[in-house]
Amino acid sequence: MAEWKKGFRALPQTIRAETDRIAGTDIKVLAGKRISDTDVAAGTYAHLGLTAETLQVGQRWEVVPPMGAGTTSKRNGEGWTVTRKDLPKYRKYFYRDIAIYGDAARNGWTTAAIPRDVYETDSYPPYLFQIEVFVQEALDDARFGIVFSVDEVFSKQSASFGEDLLFAVNLLQENTGVSGVAAAANPDFVFTSQLRWDVFPPGQIADLAMRIQQNGGRNPPDLAKITERLELFEQFQPVEYLKGLGGNDHYIGAKYADDLVVFENMRHGNALYVLYDDWATLSQKPRSEILKLPTSKFDRIIHTEGWTNRFAKLMQHELHLRGVRIRIGRNQRRRQH
Repeated sequence: MAEWKKGFRALPQTIRAETDRIAGTDIKVLAGKRISDTDVAAGTYAHLGLTAETLQVGQRWEVVPPMGAGTTSKRNGEGWTVTRKDLPKYRKYFYRDIAIYGDAARNGWTTAAIPRDVYETDSYPPYLFQIEVFVQEALDDARFGIVFSVDEVFSKQSASFGEDLLFAVNLLQENTGVSGVAAAANPDFVFTSQLRWDVFPPGQIADLAMRIQQNGGRNPPDLAKITERLELFEQFQPVEYLKGLGGNDHYIGAKYADDLVVFENMRHGNALYVLYDDWATLSQKPRSEILKLPTSKFDRIIHTEGWTNRFAKLMQHELHLRGVRIRIGRNQRRRQH
């Protein structure tokens, strides 16, 4: 990777001024750069998939920047956490696989819910923002005009707008050596800063998966992935299925109660999110703001080994709190009022 300034402690004055000039509320982090085929051949932008083979006018793709690109890229891929010892502790349940009667070989394993009093944390799960690369034109000086942008829209009305915008600007700067902002009103894209939902009633999984994919907007999720996730959601008999709209069309979810909603980003499907309390209001926030809710407001089930069992135990506990009993069998979950 070439040597260039990797990031900023605060938004540069030029970007702040451009942000102020944009009349609308939605902002896109975007910048153009003139790049020679020599730089491309040298591998300067290979980490973004820009190679001699992809350097063709009209080519467009997206990539999550590798974590080795720098600090912001690492946080984008892994997330980070700040423990809030200035706040009181609260009760939270953790889920572990333990041997039955201490002998797994004879009796097998079960998943136990373990209560603990823990501090609130400002948890920043990986945003997994992608950088969009567009080879827009061939220039007269034998270089190419490349447009780089972050696949997220930031609202000036968001409480964390400044913080989120700085993160995205640094992500683009770190990986491309350029950064800037633009109004998110480009007619070539469907942009929105809010996570809006389309609602589907329960039905046959195959038909429902097909309808959700057909309603998937740009880059619809894979049908097999949608079906797999719906089959998991269905085990707990949701009252509604949810599909993100607009720029959030890669989200699908399920509603089990007014204060219990599960959703997942199918593009970056590395975790399920279980949202409580006023989910309808909270889910209108930009993705970056949702991920920074207090940890008492949501649970995040990372897709590591045994994650479906942890999710089942969590759902059993949460539905029981709401007066719904779930009987968990080896191959099925039955919902009983």
